[in-house]
Amino acid sequence: MALIGTIRKNGWILIVFMALALGGFVLMDIVSNSTRNASGDINTLGKVNGKEIKRSDFDTYEKLVYANARNNAFQVREQVWNYFVESEIVKEEAEKMGIGVSKEELLDLQFGDNLSPLIMQRFGNGGQPDRAQLANIRSSIEGGTFTDPNNRAYWGVQEKEIVKDRLENKIVNMAMKSIYVPSWQAEMTFRESNEKLDYTSVRVPYDKVPDADAVPSDADYQAYLKANPKLYEQKEEGRIVSYAAIDVTPTAADTNEARMAVAKLVSGLSTTKNDSLFVVTNNGVYEDTYKAKAALPAGIADSLMSRAIGSVTGPYLNGGVWNIAKIIDRKSLPDSVRARHILIQKATPESKKTIDSLLALLNSGRVRFDSLAMRNSQDGGSAVKGGDLGWFASGMMVPEFNAVCFNKAEQGKYYTVATQFGWHLIEVTGKKFIKNETSVKAVYLSERVVPGKETQRIAKEKAVALVQQSKNLEDLTKIAGDQTIALQSSTPLKANDYNLGLLGTGDDIRNIVQWAFNEKTKSGNISKEVFSIRDQAGGFFDSKYIIAGLKSIISTGNPSVASMKDMPEISTKVRNLKKAEILKKQLQNAGDMNSVAQQFSVKVDTARAATVTSNIGEPRVLGAVFATAKGTVSAPIAGNNGLFLVSPVSDKNELQVPADLTMFRRAASNSVISNVRNNLIQSLRNAANIKDNRSRFF
Repeated sequence: MALIGTIRKNGWILIVFMALALGGFVLMDIVSNSTRNASGDINTLGKVNGKEIKRSDFDTYEKLVYANARNNAFQVREQVWNYFVESEIVKEEAEKMGIGVSKEELLDLQFGDNLSPLIMQRFGNGGQPDRAQLANIRSSIEGGTFTDPNNRAYWGVQEKEIVKDRLENKIVNMAMKSIYVPSWQAEMTFRESNEKLDYTSVRVPYDKVPDADAVPSDADYQAYLKANPKLYEQKEEGRIVSYAAIDVTPTAADTNEARMAVAKLVSGLSTTKNDSLFVVTNNGVYEDTYKAKAALPAGIADSLMSRAIGSVTGPYLNGGVWNIAKIIDRKSLPDSVRARHILIQKATPESKKTIDSLLALLNSGRVRFDSLAMRNSQDGGSAVKGGDLGWFASGMMVPEFNAVCFNKAEQGKYYTVATQFGWHLIEVTGKKFIKNETSVKAVYLSERVVPGKETQRIAKEKAVALVQQSKNLEDLTKIAGDQTIALQSSTPLKANDYNLGLLGTGDDIRNIVQWAFNEKTKSGNISKEVFSIRDQAGGFFDSKYIIAGLKSIISTGNPSVASMKDMPEISTKVRNLKKAEILKKQLQNAGDMNSVAQQFSVKVDTARAATVTSNIGEPRVLGAVFATAKGTVSAPIAGNNGLFLVSPVSDKNELQVPADLTMFRRAASNSVISNVRNNLIQSLRNAANIKDNRSRFF
């Protein structure tokens, strides 16, 4: 009350407080907006040479083009990102070059004689364009009846894809047309391919020097980086994560629970009158196939081959899964069959109607199978032979086709089946029984052994205890080591990565990467959160608990010495160079190559007719071979896989440069053309100014 009275007497105090509060709100808003707008609009995923990639456009494209994609969400997003980035680069480059795609050209690419590869891929039928479907689409567009919003949106996006692909091809083709190979280069190509000599070599592997004797110094790393200034330049910040993994391993109780679950189904499987329905209802798979003894589960193969038909065997454990099996039938299957077929491509209702009409004709007896196949089958290879496929063994055809021919078909009868290729009308014309091996048809029900909730709880508590006991990565390394839990280190990660070595991919992994790239995460920090890794095989349980630590941050530009030590690709090479220096000192008084081989318990190898372009994985060695005089031994060469000595034992073969170098000019040109075709767009991408903000959204 006294405070209120004071304020009443001194009203200016209240005014000051209100002004400060209002100023604070304004300042917070300014800071917030500044943070949001540091990289552009909050709807901006990134920029390419200043041109924005909008989140809304990105999402629309992803939903339209990848609606039925089988790739995981992260792979799809990477593909979509690449499309938008390259679209901007291609568009900008095309404008500079003054090239484009006219309306007439675009129509030709969509409906004409020069269809875009995208149209062929999406509206193809067995390698041929579905002209009827394309004609219907064009008619609908021109007639104003192409009004479905999704179809219109999809076609609009596809037009942009086609234009991008066409412009890209024009840019690449223009670059390839500009390639010229001078005579000296054609002659060099001829010599590189035809100049040959024989040589001997000895290789001293780097593992002849213990790692403990070749610990690189900081100066060694700096010298290596100076010698390779562009090789490891980082265009994007990277981070290396170390982590301890607590595996969630099923206990004996979990194993018994899975066994009991499948054992409860034995009675029902034994007495059911509808095996397929019972199996499918209980999450099993019904396969209408016969298998020889060698293809059956080893633990119950004898039982399946000997027990009465209709009996159930198991439960039995096979690869972490408890199973029961019911014997449906046994019979001898042919070792090979001869069959003919008529194929109507695409497994659609229309194709089925066609097959049924052809079957009716055959059953009427008015036509012969071979003439019907010649006129109607869309399998060009067999159609000319009246549909004949010749003799084939079990497993050579796709499963559905194979099952009809070997398990069901009787000679002289006709059968229809759908496969990935379309609808087939089949007649088996011959069977060969050589082994007369009995095969069995059985159905299986399974229950995978998985860790229960209590098992997961205990494992997570162990992980939480590690976090609570560790203040930083150094503590975690020591405490985990005391518990025989080895820390693993990732390769350098990028902000948008979703893969972490043996841990796999997915949302769980993405959470770890996002933590590592959080601006508050510093080198040496460990996560306060235990990351759960869900079972990768599709089970609804945690298979691992991860305690992550940030081992190091790799800044853009050339890596620091500390970063290089954390990168095995670099540290191994620097260590090998250190070993090479040690080996060189040991070779100073070694004598000839045979003495070196004896000293290090290795052998002297001989290579015949080597060329500069021989692929031995050691370019420095080949360079030394052709630079060393016959009969002399080269200086030691630090190769990729050891220290080498080489000695040519023959002269280079005498060459007569042909007057016509057309073939070698073409070979040199084709090599460059291939590089242009494969790398030009990537080179333009490397030169572009790309701002990637995806990690803030996904």
